[in-house]
This record gives sequence, C-alpha cells and structure tokens, in this order.
Amino acid sequence: MSKYKKIVITGASSGLGSCLLKSFSKNYDVINISRSMSVSDSNIIVNFNDLIDLSKKLQAYNMKHDLCILNAGTMSDINYAHNVSYLDFLEALKVNVIANKIIIDWSILNGCKSFIGISSGAALKNYDGWLNYCVSKSAFRSMLLQYQKDMTDLNFKLISPGILNTNMNKKIRKLDIDLYPDMRKFNQTLAVDPQKASELIYKNFIDYFKIDKLEIDLRNEGEW
Repeated sequence: MSKYKKIVITGASSGLGSCLLKSFSKNYDVINISRSMSVSDSNIIVNFNDLIDLSKKLQAYNMKHDLCILNAGTMSDINYAHNVSYLDFLEALKVNVIANKIIIDWSILNGCKSFIGISSGAALKNYDGWLNYCVSKSAFRSMLLQYQKDMTDLNFKLISPGILNTNMNKKIRKLDIDLYPDMRKFNQTLAVDPQKASELIYKNFIDYFKIDKLEIDLRNEGEW
C-alpha cells in the first residue's frame, strides 16, 4: 500500500499543474497552493509574490501531507539583462525561489518527507532574454539540491519535462527570433501535451524516489 495519501501541488489550477492534479487526484487527496481556485480537495489561494501573505496563510493551514510537488512558477518578463529592472528581477526570485522555500519549510513542519521540484533546461543553460527565468530556475535547482545535502532524511527530486504545449510555450513562440535567436528552438521543436508529462510523473514518481539520481529529464525516459 502506498505511503502517499495526501499531497500538495503548487499551481494546480493551470498548465502542467492542472494536469498533475488530474493525474494524482485519481488516488490521492490534493492540496492546491496557487493564486486561483482548482478542482482539488483543498485550495490555499495566494499570490506567490506576496511572501508575507503566503507565510500567514500557510501558518493558518496545518495540513499533514506526504508529498509536495513544487510546480508553480513564473517566466516573468523577457528582455535583455541590462533592460530588466531590479524590481522585475526581484519578483521572479520571489515567485520561483523564496516562495518555494517558504512552502518547503511549511511542508517539512507538516510531516512531508518527499519533494518534487519541476525544473527546466533553463536551470542549466542561459537563453537570450531570459535573465529572470534562467537565474531564478537555476537558484531553485540549487536550493533543492542544498536541502537534499543538508537534510538526508528527506527525499528531493528535480524533474524536467522539456518543452510542453502550455501558455508559456505559446508566449515564447510569439517572440521575435531576430531579437532572441535562441527562441528558434521552440518554434522548431514540437511541444508535448503536458498531460503526457503529468501521467509519466504520476506513474513513476514512487520509483524515482527509490533511486539515487536527483535529477530526471523526462525526455530521457524510455516511455517518452
């Protein structure tokens, strides 16, 4: 019998998050943490860039859970690094990094020992105009790896789903490739249905936690 009964999914109201909700709710009670309602069993509605409100609302919800999937994030503005204001940069760091730390620490206090962070190739490679996303996803990746290093009794996995057919991908495909040449890749690569990625994570996540490898790229999985 699975030890996982109740799970947290951040950003379960749209994109990959809503697909993860659809997959995991088949067998688990799901708590959604996002800025809008989902069809999950429980919803904690909060804007991740309001860190004080996030902390207060989480403190008001002492919900024991067994797995936390850190999916929510923002791509933020796309622009050359010198044109990005420090305030826009700060917002990306709030949503993609600091808010996730707050949620991780809250989850630990609520008995959670298993964590999945939805990662990205942008955590390992820089793309034209992606200061906000690349730096914040890189910091998110490093943070989870540090938690795993410091808290060996917990289990952290980073899963990269590749290019998915989401609103984020549609936004990228509208960019001028003359200004941002790296975006050509997203126009040339067929985006995958996020439900496919979600089902693969749902099917294999228990096995992922049994292996030593900390980072998993779904594109390298035999079922992809």
